[in-house]
Amino acid sequence: MPSGSVLLAADEGFHGPTPDVFKPKSWFEFDLGPIDFYFNKWSALTLFVALFVGGFLWLGFRKATLVPRGLQNFCESIYDFVDLQIAQNVIGERGRTFSPYLTILFCFILLSNVMAVIPVAQFPTTSRIALPMILAAVSWFIFNIVGIREHGAGTYFKDMLVPAPTAPLFVKVILAPIEFVSTMIARPATLAIRLFANMFAGHMLLLVFALGADYLLPKPQFVFGLVSGLMAIALTLFELMIDVLQAYIFTVLTAAYIGGAISSHGGGDHAADHSPIHGHETSAPVTSAAGAVARA
Repeated sequence: MPSGSVLLAADEGFHGPTPDVFKPKSWFEFDLGPIDFYFNKWSALTLFVALFVGGFLWLGFRKATLVPRGLQNFCESIYDFVDLQIAQNVIGERGRTFSPYLTILFCFILLSNVMAVIPVAQFPTTSRIALPMILAAVSWFIFNIVGIREHGAGTYFKDMLVPAPTAPLFVKVILAPIEFVSTMIARPATLAIRLFANMFAGHMLLLVFALGADYLLPKPQFVFGLVSGLMAIALTLFELMIDVLQAYIFTVLTAAYIGGAISSHGGGDHAADHSPIHGHETSAPVTSAAGAVARA
């Protein structure tokens, strides 16, 4: 039975999952001044994923050979995918600078998502808004720092507030707050909310059908329980696809924002789609793909 499920009593009818399943009990907690610290299943899984990803990549590359084999070959395959298909395709040649971060980001989000369907764990750590918010804040910090270092703080924020220098004054007045809110607030907010909402909703859906099967199979209406169980299996496979897709989308959008900060800031999300990036060209299919992901 899924972790955090509600105990069912035959004489009380079916009780579905509630948001409380995303609030595991604290194993221990303590106060440090006004701050309340606690450690629970979510904290343990988050720490486990971080250590596992770090340890896995370290083991894969610690004794790298010219001809990769075994674990090194697998780790290099992941790195090459992120480097070629995301970093360089979206940012350009300079994307190689950010490939290590994007690789770790992709692996961490993917494994955090997959925790939803791993036995015993059965809890996607990204289904609590705190973790997606932290990941989005780190990406926000990186692409803003990159933009400031690339163009200087004055030029970076000027381009943000005046994305269309030749436009009439009233257009500039309208665009300035839109661009500022889009870059400084909307980007990290949508990154976090998109990931959180997908994982929260997916896990709730799995719990509904799993608990439905658990409740109905012992009853005369076992056929409905069987259907519910088959749906739970099908949704588990679908959830795995969503896990990969959400990790990919988060990583691609982070790369797009970094690329936009490098090339030229103005113009919101489409800034990341500008072709010239310090003398390098970004192909048209990649541009449209990044835009499609941004609208996903």
